[in-house]
Amino acid sequence: MPVDYSKFKDIEDSDEEPIWETQGGKKYKGVPAKVLNELEQGATKIKSKKCYCFLDFASDPTKLQIYAEEIQKEGIPVPTKKQLGRVVIELDQAIHAPRLCENFRRLCTGEQGEGVGKLKLHYKARPLDVILPKYCVQVSIPNEYSCWGRYLDDEKLRIPGVSFDRPGLVAVGNHGPNTNSCTFMITLNEADHLDGYNQIIGRVVKGMEVLRVIEMLPTDRKERSYNEKNVKSWWGGRPVVDVYVENCGELSPDQVDMSMPEDGDIYAEHPIDVTCQNDYEILMQAAEKIKEIGNDFYKAREYPKALGKYRKALKYLAPLLREQHHDAFGEEDPTTWMAGGYRPKDRSQAVRLDFTIKLNVCQTLYATQEFKAAIAMADNVLLELIGKHSKKGNGALPNDPLTIKALFRRAKARVALSDSKEEISQLDEAIEDLQKALYVDPNNQEVQLELEKIKVRQKKVDMQGQQVYQNMLSGGMAEE
Repeated sequence: MPVDYSKFKDIEDSDEEPIWETQGGKKYKGVPAKVLNELEQGATKIKSKKCYCFLDFASDPTKLQIYAEEIQKEGIPVPTKKQLGRVVIELDQAIHAPRLCENFRRLCTGEQGEGVGKLKLHYKARPLDVILPKYCVQVSIPNEYSCWGRYLDDEKLRIPGVSFDRPGLVAVGNHGPNTNSCTFMITLNEADHLDGYNQIIGRVVKGMEVLRVIEMLPTDRKERSYNEKNVKSWWGGRPVVDVYVENCGELSPDQVDMSMPEDGDIYAEHPIDVTCQNDYEILMQAAEKIKEIGNDFYKAREYPKALGKYRKALKYLAPLLREQHHDAFGEEDPTTWMAGGYRPKDRSQAVRLDFTIKLNVCQTLYATQEFKAAIAMADNVLLELIGKHSKKGNGALPNDPLTIKALFRRAKARVALSDSKEEISQLDEAIEDLQKALYVDPNNQEVQLELEKIKVRQKKVDMQGQQVYQNMLSGGMAEE
């Protein structure tokens, strides 16, 4: 799929006077030889070790509440705590760009002290300059060059096998050739137009889910950051509520837990961080595996964890379903797709897996006594299977096992909901669901047994209702 990116804007050190015009800049005589030697030793040393840095991001939750509706529209929960989370970065390109990696490390630790502009050379307390959804986030230190007291030269802009082909890459900002500065960016998508222009120094190894929350926080939306085929353009800009680096520093390798998760879920929270190209096989394999992990939690009666895995698996299928919708219905008569149901030829492997997982969600909601939510989820599956306004067969039921499962589980939830004294009985609707299921598969014994039980129960309810009615009549006549 062709990608149309906007060119990353020229990075400005500051909106204030240029660094060379400041009082500190005019008096600056250069970094002492002893310090330069120390920096060079650090650059040599970083090439031979694993180096990890961390950035703890934060924002003001009370100010974000003002934009709660906008944030929720983007599909993320409104942050309720100041801390947004930690991002861990491995400087894995130190052998190719040792000075730039050492510069970034020192800016994280703050050990270098003050810079040319007399500002602390530390990312701590620095706000994000821009948030460009589906592209990158950027942090800088205004009016400063680097720990070396000048712009740093490019080191190896083109590294074999390394390019801006994925999210989570950390790169240095510049104004052009050999002007690398204190500014860095973390990519949120592929950005191959930066190849050969910006130096990659590392990658995010933990915390991409934190950046995905930050990505959707409100900005002044003055810059188009990403134009996705058949999807709205993404706009970004300066955050309307400061998102800043609350703390940062260096971590030793033993402080970074890179072990396999206990549940076996090795997949990122968001599918774009696994494949930004929406690779069909990768997404399908991931969704299947995550669903199986959810099934294991369900069997262990750990229902909240099971729901979490099922919903994550659905996120992995969403890009595939969106692409199928555009491919299948792009040239169709609108009256066909407005019917609202998947035709047999459109029930692809991804669609069927989506239905299966939703029915697992329905079953899990039933187990947690969220009966209304379970009914709604079964409604959703049936609507997509049958169609709300289907002309063909007047909404005939598909001869599909998924139809039977959806009807059966909806019936069970309706029966359970009818046990509540505060709810109107839905036994009649449950009976109708099971009768429809038998219409699709007349020999299904499980459905037949359930239908017989509900009919017996409905008969008792009807008799109780008649008795109450008779008592009301007889009581009324006695008063006369």
